Amino acid sequence: MKKVLIIVPELKKPGGVAALFNILKIEQNYSNISLFILSNKLPLFLRLPMKYIEFIIKIQSVGLVHLNPSLNRKSFLRDSLFAWLTLLFSKKLVVYWHGWDETYEKKIINNAFLKWVLKRTFLKAQVTIVLGKLFKSKLCKFGYNNRIVIETNSAENKYIINQHPKNINKSELINLLFLSRLEKVKGVYIAIETLRILNRNKQKYRLLIAGSGKEEEKIKVIIADDKSIEWVGYVTEISKHNLLERSNLMFFPSEHPEGLPLTLLEGMMYGLPILSRPVGGIPDIIINGENGYLLESLEPKDYASKIKELVDSNYEYNRISENNIEKSKIFHPENVRLRLNAIYDQI
Repeated sequence: MKKVLIIVPELKKPGGVAALFNILKIEQNYSNISLFILSNKLPLFLRLPMKYIEFIIKIQSVGLVHLNPSLNRKSFLRDSLFAWLTLLFSKKLVVYWHGWDETYEKKIINNAFLKWVLKRTFLKAQVTIVLGKLFKSKLCKFGYNNRIVIETNSAENKYIINQHPKNINKSELINLLFLSRLEKVKGVYIAIETLRILNRNKQKYRLLIAGSGKEEEKIKVIIADDKSIEWVGYVTEISKHNLLERSNLMFFPSEHPEGLPLTLLEGMMYGLPILSRPVGGIPDIIINGENGYLLESLEPKDYASKIKELVDSNYEYNRISENNIEKSKIFHPENVRLRLNAIYDQI
């Protein structure tokens, strides 16, 4: 059995790829798979050159390299060299795209050198994995002709025991969960304003804000005197489990070109109806009326109206919760591991 080398960032740092491979623990379940960590303790100017040298030594004993880039300036240039080295040494290549910056995509389209780099490296992969039909279409337009697999990310399920569909108890505050990086494009300010519209006449809802990011201090000031908003901060492991358990609905009105946000998969796994927007790979997982609702709008009043509509129908709410628990089985780590290993075996 040929060895597989998966290139990943430092797993102790926050980020989608690190979170995914912390959950999958794929290298602990298959003896032929190992991780190549993109970090070391050298000075910044030596860090990456030494990683390329280490990589050249490492790949001599492997048959396949799995790369996890994002289509942005930092990742594209860094990871294209790993892809080129993989192909130079006649190793098989799997490219798993996790992020897609549309501004950088346009830059590649209009830049002959970047387009040449893309075609000579990433587009030579035997298999490419994407997180939605939108990204498959974009790769085909770039001229990729090999196999494309639409895959999901994975969510942690180790704390879940006999998850049951949720119900609304209207005698208690209804908890709306915003769980993400705290950035304007992720929709945190839309979530805050939506809550205030919902509670305009009477407090029936509570917004739980979980995460960290560059807007953190600004948000703390804005919500300081608002008793209907609970600041949770960055959560992991059992703390995240408890947060998801006590939430009633996941609210993620992002305008960012998402891949497939882990937070939505986590919400579905816990039976939370999802309220989000049709960006990136989200429409591939969230079907309107089946797993929640996707609104084009960025207007808080439109989200407030949809939340009221959902909460007022316990039958509809319960049905969506049940659908999400069932559908989320495809995100379970053991199932994602099996599908990835099957791809490795096929090439």
